[in-house]
Amino acid sequence: MLLDSHMFSSTKSSDTLSPDELRKRLYQTFKNKGVLDTLKTQLRNQLIQELKHPPLTGGEPVPRPVPVKSEPLLVSACNSMVADHLSTSGYEYTLSVFYPESGLCKEKIFTKEDLLHLLKINPTSALYRSLSSNKDNDKGMCSITFFF
Repeated sequence: MLLDSHMFSSTKSSDTLSPDELRKRLYQTFKNKGVLDTLKTQLRNQLIQELKHPPLTGGEPVPRPVPVKSEPLLVSACNSMVADHLSTSGYEYTLSVFYPESGLCKEKIFTKEDLLHLLKINPTSALYRSLSSNKDNDKGMCSITFFF
């Protein structure tokens, strides 16, 4: 079925969207729902797989599924520490690649206090206070690993 181009033109009524407005809304929706990050990750993984294992025949390459796994708590905690290190070190580009590849988003990163709780460090202990103090904030969460 062909769509009339006037259906997408911007008019006085706010019921229709121009093609540009529709594109922007779709992009924002996909970005907010994590679809773009997932697609970027799948494309990167597929590219890496193709570079590692090029097809031996002259035929079309067979697409390999990219496994999507749920992250256990330990892996999520480690990924949070890596993301924090990249952020505090100013590696913004690397961080932008790491977020979608690790399945993290800024809202899902563990705080230093979260990590200390996961490690079952007593909040009243001197170790907890020294690790969570503001003087170490410029070091990020990586200062936690030096004690283990």
